[in-house]
Amino acid sequence: MVLSLLGLWWLWHWQYSQAHADAQRHANNRLALYASSLQGALERFTYLPDLLARQPLVQAALLDSAEVFLPQVNAHLAQVAESSGAELIFLVDNQGMTLASSNYDLPESLIGHDYRFRPYVHDALAEGRGEFFAIGSTTGRPGYFIAASVGQERETATGVLVVKVSLEALQEDWRRAEENVILSDANGVVILSSREKWRFHHLDGLSGDALEQINAQRQFLDKPLPPLGQRLGDDTRVIGNQGQGGGERFLVASLPLSTLSWSMHYLSPVRPLYISARNILLAGLVTLSALLLFGLWLRERQKRQQMRDAQAKIIQQTNVRLEERVQERTQALEDAQAELVQAGKLAALGTMAAGIAHELNQPLSGIRTYAANGERLLALGREEMAGDNFQRIQVLSKRLARLIEQLQLFARKGGSRESVDLPASLTFVLELLEERFQQQKVRLERDGDWQQSLLVRGDEIRLEQLLTNLLRNALDALNDTPNGIIRLHVEVTPAQVLLTIHDNGPGLPHEVIEQMFDPFFTTKPVGEGLGLGLFISYGIAQDLGGKLSAGNHPSGGAWFRLALPHGEETPS
Repeated sequence: MVLSLLGLWWLWHWQYSQAHADAQRHANNRLALYASSLQGALERFTYLPDLLARQPLVQAALLDSAEVFLPQVNAHLAQVAESSGAELIFLVDNQGMTLASSNYDLPESLIGHDYRFRPYVHDALAEGRGEFFAIGSTTGRPGYFIAASVGQERETATGVLVVKVSLEALQEDWRRAEENVILSDANGVVILSSREKWRFHHLDGLSGDALEQINAQRQFLDKPLPPLGQRLGDDTRVIGNQGQGGGERFLVASLPLSTLSWSMHYLSPVRPLYISARNILLAGLVTLSALLLFGLWLRERQKRQQMRDAQAKIIQQTNVRLEERVQERTQALEDAQAELVQAGKLAALGTMAAGIAHELNQPLSGIRTYAANGERLLALGREEMAGDNFQRIQVLSKRLARLIEQLQLFARKGGSRESVDLPASLTFVLELLEERFQQQKVRLERDGDWQQSLLVRGDEIRLEQLLTNLLRNALDALNDTPNGIIRLHVEVTPAQVLLTIHDNGPGLPHEVIEQMFDPFFTTKPVGEGLGLGLFISYGIAQDLGGKLSAGNHPSGGAWFRLALPHGEETPS
């Protein structure tokens, strides 16, 4: 924090120093320009007093006691003043009395006025040349006076030729530039200023001798010459309302001039320098605050990232453990399902036992009958008829062997994928359920696109189990229905074979259709079913690459539709 404060203080001081140096350079450049323009304005008239003083007409007017030449001199001076741009041109004798003037025809004419108190008269008479800035005692307008002695080539000068130059136009140019420029004389009195209210104020105090000399020369007439603000210890100046603690503070750059020990000053407001330093300080504060906030944000972001990484690691570990448990549970469910399928097959096997026993009893009864008849026929010597009975026994034995073989295959687990003849599998299942069809007096009907060989892709054993479950469910639904009918409808599409089993029973309750393929869900009374038959059938259909669906027929009764993919013809 301390380093930050020191850095901000250094930044403020550095910006203020830079702005101060820039202001000083600008002031020096402007001073050089203004000094050059002032010097050019004065030099325009430097030659004029000497030139006029050498003219015979002017010299003759000083020697002419009859004042014959004075009218001509007045007219000549007026013409020269108008053409040169001088404010006034006048001629005084060696006693300081004005003899001729360019404004001779005006009410404020200088003729007859005594100017012996002006120093430029004494300097010109004594040294041949004089110059002075003052407020005109007759006109009341300030100006720069340039004087040259007349008749100096004689031992004693006979008079002085004076040219008054107005610098008001130059001052007006400064004012239009909207810059703070002042020109002070040797005593520090402001004689020109871009701000009119600063004029005729002194800069650094007036001594008693200087003030006495100014009054004696009537340089500024009755102007009070108050101080222009207050100089501070850092060489800056405060101008205006010092007593109320206000005022405007300026940097002051000065340039000494050769003319009458004048000095030109350029005042630069200090406030913009402080504003510039304040702005850079504020920018530094904003930058520092932004960096601090950015650092805090980065730190917080790092903490959040670390927290997210830790949470992600925990979640990953949890997911791994959950995945392992899901795999374990899935494997357990698959094993349980396989066991349930096998249990369902065994349960179906029990149901089929009655039908199979009936099928076995009939061939066995026939075998006993044919065997007894064959024995009697042999005893009677009728061998041909006995052989016919023995052939019938052989046919019945083959039928018994086929029934037993199918029963063994149905008890085993299936799993292969092959082309299965759907009508043949359906015929086998119908043979197993034939006794029940007869007991319930249920009529079987077939319609649709039945073909001699209709192959589907699947497993013969599981397909027969699936068909057994569906037909048993249809028979169960027709227990209380007289004149029961089960209709088998086959439809062949380019991709599938659709087998629909439709009964004319009471149908399925609407509220159970969506749950009927769930495990352990049944609408049968307690003790008549575990609710696994349709669940196992649904799983078998999916394993065979097909789909099992159910619903109610508009004409009444329920329907179950088995969709299986086409099988491939086996090359013979």
